[in-house]
Amino acid sequence: MNATKPTPTVALVKAESYDRGVLDRSISQVVGHLGGLGQFVRPGMRVLLKPNLLSAKAPERAITTHPEVIAAIGRAVQVLGGKVTIGDSPAGAEKGIDRLWNNCGLTAIARRDGFELVNFEMSGSRPVVVDGEEYYIAKPVLEADLVVSVPKLKTHVLTLMTGGIKNTFGCVPGFRKGRYHKEAPKPKLFAKVLVDIFSAVRPALTIVDAVVAMEGDGPSSGEPRPVGLLAASTDAVALDTVLSAIMGLSPDRVHTTRLAAERGLGESRLLQITTAGEKIAAMRVADFKLTSNKGMELIPRFGYDLVSRLVWQLPAIDAAACTQCQSCVEACPTGAMIVDEPGGTPRVKEELCINCWCCHEICPSRAVGIRKSWLARRLRL
Repeated sequence: MNATKPTPTVALVKAESYDRGVLDRSISQVVGHLGGLGQFVRPGMRVLLKPNLLSAKAPERAITTHPEVIAAIGRAVQVLGGKVTIGDSPAGAEKGIDRLWNNCGLTAIARRDGFELVNFEMSGSRPVVVDGEEYYIAKPVLEADLVVSVPKLKTHVLTLMTGGIKNTFGCVPGFRKGRYHKEAPKPKLFAKVLVDIFSAVRPALTIVDAVVAMEGDGPSSGEPRPVGLLAASTDAVALDTVLSAIMGLSPDRVHTTRLAAERGLGESRLLQITTAGEKIAAMRVADFKLTSNKGMELIPRFGYDLVSRLVWQLPAIDAAACTQCQSCVEACPTGAMIVDEPGGTPRVKEELCINCWCCHEICPSRAVGIRKSWLARRLRL
């Protein structure tokens, strides 16, 4: 007789601000619902905290995991005798990561609380084979005794949402992230890449910063949205499922959640997930704004192939907002973003664009928008 599979627990705790005292209490409570941090951390352990550090922006923009959330987790680890390192691989890090550490508030908390900041690009990587595909994972991730993923809850124009599963993509250093985008241009194909990488990393614990989330056209061009929540689980798939429900997004629409569950990496059936602390209904944000291109995922693939010439979406550059920094040109995996003359505003070479939205994701001035065909606008896709 097969033993009944235990239902995963997702802990939800209110956290109304990034005040140090509030976060210290809330982190203790949210992890306490999972048995306490002592269930995971032992004296002498090398504990890697993996936040979402998408770009070198101030924490108030809600683009990155707030440094005080990271610090509160780090201090709790130190109390138990663990050694804390913090690492990620954001776009442009290969050119130097100090500016990002500074702007995101990580330099300050590292000095104040005694954490080590780890540069994944400089640390090297090792190949890991998943489902016949080879992925290069940063050595500090593979060599840590414990990986704690600390994502920011945000919408995402390619994956609809970014939470526990998507956050592990930053464990791949350098240019290879762009290569994976190029090799898997469609959302469902890219979801497989994300799930493969997630399965290689498999954080022991995921704690999500949703004190202030991002709604609209995330992960960088949306707007901050106070949610007042910290969420945690040992099952990142179940965690993403619950967070989707809080955002008003059906988990079935999130390819990473569905695919990870199909592969046995976690639970995506809401009724099979136990919540501790706050109830989902109490934390649900009824008018949470999803991405403006969310409707494209509702078109069946066979139907999309038939109407693709009439229903399309492409990046659009706002020349007035563009600072000609060329970040979008450097990030584009297919060379679709080009500049016709030195110092000019980039434009999109439409026949090369694969709708990976890397340009939209990394633009520091929110100058990359979404241009839609007449029919896509008419259908409100």
